[in-house]
Amino acid sequence: MSEEDAATGCAWTEETMTTVPGLYQLERDLTRDELIAELAATPDRVRELVSGCSAEAFQRHVDRDAWSALAVCRHIRDAMQVYGMRFKWMILQDDPFLPNYDEDGWVADSPDCPADLAAMIEEMAAYRAETIRLLRSLRPDGWQRSGRHEVLGSVVLAPYVRHQVAHEESHLAQLREALSFGQ
Repeated sequence: MSEEDAATGCAWTEETMTTVPGLYQLERDLTRDELIAELAATPDRVRELVSGCSAEAFQRHVDRDAWSALAVCRHIRDAMQVYGMRFKWMILQDDPFLPNYDEDGWVADSPDCPADLAAMIEEMAAYRAETIRLLRSLRPDGWQRSGRHEVLGSVVLAPYVRHQVAHEESHLAQLREALSFGQ
């Protein structure tokens, strides 16, 4: 637990915050600093997973309903941008409206191809850098700021950040599986 977390007595576990149905649930107890570190590491984790993979590997589907590795990368990038903006609105505005987006549509309509992966990862890193800077600047009570999600209803920043960590872990596992399929 960081000094700041210890001072407030908050370890940011499921027991200390409101959970919202429909959010990914992070099964580990992480401090605020650890959550931020997990988010900060995602672009490098994607970079490590895709390093040295062929264009063909990015196009394969584990099954007909699963996203290809390229589609997973598109989604991770899009989600970093969308969630980063939602977090920013929650930090800078009082109880803002958080619009939903058509994640499947964005993935399907993206013009990105395997040759664009390096640029996509740089976009991930840039989106994430701003999010990390904002989250690090928050005082402990700032983690209790809320927003009104178009589908989920009222969400609080702390569990919403935990959701994003779990969401990214899920898609990193999906990316790992997609890249290893057929090898």
